[in-house]
Amino acid sequence: MCREGTCDSIESVNETEEKYLKLSLKKLESHLPESFHDMFLHYSRGEYDFLYGEIGGGLHACIFSYPVPEEAEQVILLVYDGRDRIIADAAGCHIPVRELLKGKEIYDFLSSESDWMYLEHYIICSYMFPELPYPFCQSHEDVPLYCSGEALLYSNAYVTKAFRRQGIFRAMTEIMREYVLRNCTDRTELYSVISLDPDVACYGPDAQDTPYIYSYEKDEPDRQRNIRIMERLGYEALRLQEDDPSAEQDGTKLWFAVRQESDLIIESDPV
Repeated sequence: MCREGTCDSIESVNETEEKYLKLSLKKLESHLPESFHDMFLHYSRGEYDFLYGEIGGGLHACIFSYPVPEEAEQVILLVYDGRDRIIADAAGCHIPVRELLKGKEIYDFLSSESDWMYLEHYIICSYMFPELPYPFCQSHEDVPLYCSGEALLYSNAYVTKAFRRQGIFRAMTEIMREYVLRNCTDRTELYSVISLDPDVACYGPDAQDTPYIYSYEKDEPDRQRNIRIMERLGYEALRLQEDDPSAEQDGTKLWFAVRQESDLIIESDPV
């Protein structure tokens, strides 16, 4: 699953795999579509996919997925330290491009998830396939779809502050990318998009008890830092238009990073 040193091992170690899968499912049980017991049965029977790997420095990565509408899947990656604490995580929706463009259920699902996910759907469809009306799933135009490939729409990605600048974020993007391409047998186009808004920790030492409120003054430096990081990973920063670009606006849901690739390996520096 991991290449060029991203993972030290991705071998099947049944007891260790089971341990981290159970830890992950327990941690996220309230957010999963079924109970812990039923979800674990899906994975143990091979009905849903999951992988375990070590990413160096005594860190453990567990990535797993489960189906959502129309051939899409929700992908979740959790990284644990040597004390089995979650120190980094990433999640996203993996969708075949044809389903992303023409799937009404996918459009409704992402639109209901969040404004960010709706905009990521819009970005992939409108910027990568500008010849098609948006949303294509609601169009009555008879336009043939000459497209293929996979799409990865990130919903979040976070590394605990104390563990940053160790290459963990780069490793997570490598693992996510290779996971969504695990069933591809030939060179395939991959379209990825992620919001550049600062992400918020839901657990671990960086989590806050009070709701986080975005503000331009506080968050714009982090957005600019995120732009630099994603550009080093081969992404292109994209700023959506807004009616009032003044600093008084908080600037959320405007900055994203996008990447289209057919080469599965991209060299990058640790971030």
